[in-house]
Amino acid sequence: MKKTRITLIVLFTLCALALIIFSLSVKDSLPGLLDRMDAEQTATQDDKMLKARDRVLESIREGDRSKILRNLERYTSGWADRLDLNGEIGLELFFFRNGPSLTALGLFLLAAAVAMALSVLDRKGRFRKAAPPLMLIAAVYTGVYILENVVGSDSMLMTVLEKGAIFALIAVSMNLLNGFTGLFSLGQAGFMLIGAYTYAIFTIETGTRPQVYQYYAGGLVQFTLPALVSIGLAGLAAAFFAFLIGLPVLRLKSDYLAIATLGFAEIIRAVFQYDGLGPITNGSNLLRKFATYDTVLFPFVIAGVCIALIALIINSTYGRSFKAIRDDEIAAEAMGINLFRHKQMAFVISSFFAGIGGALLAMYQTTVQAAAFTSAMTYEILLIVVIGGMGSVTGSVIASFLFVAASEWWLRFLDNEQMIGSFQVPLLRSGFRMVVFSVVIMAVVLFYRKGIMGDRELSIKRLTSRLSLRKGGLKNG
Repeated sequence: MKKTRITLIVLFTLCALALIIFSLSVKDSLPGLLDRMDAEQTATQDDKMLKARDRVLESIREGDRSKILRNLERYTSGWADRLDLNGEIGLELFFFRNGPSLTALGLFLLAAAVAMALSVLDRKGRFRKAAPPLMLIAAVYTGVYILENVVGSDSMLMTVLEKGAIFALIAVSMNLLNGFTGLFSLGQAGFMLIGAYTYAIFTIETGTRPQVYQYYAGGLVQFTLPALVSIGLAGLAAAFFAFLIGLPVLRLKSDYLAIATLGFAEIIRAVFQYDGLGPITNGSNLLRKFATYDTVLFPFVIAGVCIALIALIINSTYGRSFKAIRDDEIAAEAMGINLFRHKQMAFVISSFFAGIGGALLAMYQTTVQAAAFTSAMTYEILLIVVIGGMGSVTGSVIASFLFVAASEWWLRFLDNEQMIGSFQVPLLRSGFRMVVFSVVIMAVVLFYRKGIMGDRELSIKRLTSRLSLRKGGLKNG
């Protein structure tokens, strides 16, 4: 077993180094590669071919990789019969086209080799428990990066993935409050609004502020902060408002708390559209031209880090106190848990991560307007939490991706009229998608009373043990 692991470590390392070295070596070699493709200079004899090649060279100077790949594809496919695309040139062209994906794959193989080496050297077995989850996380991020480079960041698949990651963070933050602490809050949209506006206000470039705040003389804020700093500030602003709101509101219980937090969200939405705050919030007008992300991996990384922090909080002594309050407040207070202090802590932490989720949502949408943060948005997040399971982090994450994929991708065809020969399929028209989606949600809630995951978490150890039991049962049978 040890020899097999060592052999795999060597193979993974060699493959990883080969992929990384080849991918990096062809990164800036396209001009020379174009010359070798057309060694006989046939492009000089054909104006159309020469223009297509010049467009590739021009896009190289601009540095836009997506544009380079588009122009390169037109050039190579349009004049494939005149160009040499075989052998070493074809291999180099393949590595240039798929360089980022192959580099990511190489880094993943290298990480896998390091993890296996540590597991071999780890005699006490401390690393073995952490290795499978870490490798799974690395595989997910590598897969997302490769998919982005293969299918393109504008594809529907990547849209679902980036929006699903953002909603996963917001749903997990709401689950911390509703599922783990037992506080029925409906103010999530309000905290997302605060986070989105805070991020947008502080990342608009100074030179473009007169265009954005055209009705308010360029606005009150006349400086710009880095994106990561603004994301943190968005979370802190939401947490600050949660602290203030929580002082009177957290004295309430059950439905009264839900009504109070829902009212707060509606008040915040109205206040941010108030014309008197226009120099800061731009009134009822759009906030735009703020910093956004260039890769789908960005919201995945931010959401992943935040969800990991929430999971650590849940599994800490504070998390156990939250669960005790959820199960029985009287018993929790008898055990010495300060009810108001821990409720306020859960409320503030949940709002902090909701604010970060709002900032990511602003980056995804590229514009911010208070009118979009309605109570319906909170209900969507609550629905995700219920479908995934109240008290399950992985349930909220899985339900987020399923919710976004079903509502915006898989059922999209139901909004279009369909013809089978001369027969028109009835009911299929604009809006029918949401009717079917509602029926699907009702079916899920009926058959999964506690949600998809209930209060359980996805465990690699549990999955492997179940698979081994099934295999054992098949062999015995």
